[in-house]
Amino acid sequence: MLAFAALTATLMVAASAASNPIIDMHIHAENVADFGPSPRVCSNNRGLVWEAWDPREPFSLDHAGTCAGPMWDAPADDRQLLRDTIAAFDKYDIRAVTFGTPKNVATWRAASPRRIIPAVSFFKPGRDAQGKAIYRDLAELRQLVKEGKVEVFAEISAQYRGLSPADPSLDPYYSLAEELDIPVGIHMGEGPPGGPNVEGYEQYRVALGNPMLLEEMLVRHPRMRVYVMHYGSPFVDEMIAIMYSYPQVYVDVAQNNWGFPREHFHSQLKRLVDAGFGKRILFGSDQMIWPQTIGLAIETIESASFLDAQQKRDILHDNAARFLRLKP
Repeated sequence: MLAFAALTATLMVAASAASNPIIDMHIHAENVADFGPSPRVCSNNRGLVWEAWDPREPFSLDHAGTCAGPMWDAPADDRQLLRDTIAAFDKYDIRAVTFGTPKNVATWRAASPRRIIPAVSFFKPGRDAQGKAIYRDLAELRQLVKEGKVEVFAEISAQYRGLSPADPSLDPYYSLAEELDIPVGIHMGEGPPGGPNVEGYEQYRVALGNPMLLEEMLVRHPRMRVYVMHYGSPFVDEMIAIMYSYPQVYVDVAQNNWGFPREHFHSQLKRLVDAGFGKRILFGSDQMIWPQTIGLAIETIESASFLDAQQKRDILHDNAARFLRLKP
């Protein structure tokens, strides 16, 4: 009976997607090799348990959490990742804000021009010899926008670099976004399980994900379109406070909609909707190298019993179309 119910839910999502387009605000054009050997992720966001860690032992991301469902393996290589992701876009009729290196994004866009909305971060991958963030040249970003190769600045992962989103070093980039009227997506929320214990995320700090840190930046850049990725989770009340006073701010629900227990995510989403912000919530999957997470993220929204049909459409498409100023 349970298997039949699960199959029915999957078919309902597929049928809904077939007739209703979706905008995914959070897709990574990644290289599989960057995630290490045989990377896997839970395929079921129910039954998820964050395991305790004995700090006398080496930390391993593989043992950070367990789940009731099976695990998904990553595609064999970058070409397979691209094919599988585009196939998911076609299946669910998705247009996706897709970010990575300009080269990767260009490759993905060439593979599916109709599906890809190109994006790039203010930061370059890695850090300099002193361990500090490496910024992209402002002239480079301006040129990418001029050539139509960038339509969104994202994912701005200041939190992963030990920086507040209001750090003064980012002001010239926010000013450029204002000038060119380019929307900006800022990571604020949970990082990988284990946070700064994970190799490559040593500068991550939970406190830097508090949405209250956005306020001075929003005052300095009042004409910038902003969406806060992961809705600043778990600081939902703080996010509500910012959204109430700064109506230009939207949020996406990426990764939280498949990477956390469903009951937990639904309670946070309901909190945002109950506070009156259903018109400013954007769908995102945060697909990295596991294309199956796209369908799971969609099904998590579709299964929210507290959302009516229009609210689901708003989250899955209409809010993003308005935010991005897309033509029908």
